[in-house]
Amino acid sequence: MSKYLFLFLIILTIYNCESDDICPELTLTTPRLIVTFYDVDNPEERKNIESLGVYIVKNSELMLINEINGINTDSIAIPLRDDESISNFKFCKDFSEDITVIPSGLPNHVYFDYEISESFVSRACGFINNYILSDALPYDPLDTSGPTNWISEVIILNDSVTNENQSHVKILH
Repeated sequence: MSKYLFLFLIILTIYNCESDDICPELTLTTPRLIVTFYDVDNPEERKNIESLGVYIVKNSELMLINEINGINTDSIAIPLRDDESISNFKFCKDFSEDITVIPSGLPNHVYFDYEISESFVSRACGFINNYILSDALPYDPLDTSGPTNWISEVIILNDSVTNENQSHVKILH
């Protein structure tokens, strides 16, 4: 009789465990915006940027994205803000780690406007944000001083930012 009671208690314990008590490592997280760079003279050909640095502009302060500081690349993944429906960046080509000059290199403001959509994943994993891009500009729309730009155009390729498997924005330079 005690065998059956023990077996019943084990089955009852297993049955009461929740599958979402632990968030699996492969669970989707809030996606970053994938930006690819193209040649302005040949818009179908990717073009590397030499020594790229990217700063997030938040409350008039610049914060360097550590993964993107002085790299040579034709594509990057950048995080969009989840506390506002706009994100501002300074993309700096010819970036150097000279901390006396901020932003370092030749800066170009890049502005994104979007809607934020929260999606519930599970009790253990919580929520993730997805974004719907509505506008992308190679300048700050609030700046009236007429900035110098090395970026010619920002084109939205895929306005739905739900994964990092494809490019969302094309930048011509």
